[in-house]
Amino acid sequence: MIKLLSRFLLFILAILMLCDSGLPARQEDLRVDQHTSHVEHSHQPHGRWADTSYELHFVGGHLSSCSVGYSAYNSLKDGDAVNVRSTRVLGNCIEIRRGSETIETGKYWRWFGLIIGLVFLAMAFGWIKSDDEDGRRYSY
Repeated sequence: MIKLLSRFLLFILAILMLCDSGLPARQEDLRVDQHTSHVEHSHQPHGRWADTSYELHFVGGHLSSCSVGYSAYNSLKDGDAVNVRSTRVLGNCIEIRRGSETIETGKYWRWFGLIIGLVFLAMAFGWIKSDDEDGRRYSY
């Protein structure tokens, strides 16, 4: 029963990923509302590290926020008018433009979505088989 449920879940995820990368992108004219950043600290035995994630929040359209890199975070100010391309299903940001200037772009996003969707689909149908830690064969 768990195997059937996991295959069904993988099938649903595969359809979502394939639709997200296969449908045309949404393009909206938005306004930057605010900037937020979050620092995650980790104190591992082999060393410490910190990771900062940057997010832009928008008003005036369907998309409410995008995770961006540091350069896009610094180059856009609150109130700037931007054009944002995003995926239709999951709402992932593909490209942020201010006028004719490209601020942030995601290359190969469609290929990554298609590959992940196809891997999930293969796992859902049991075409990908693997071994567990005991050496027994199993498939998803």
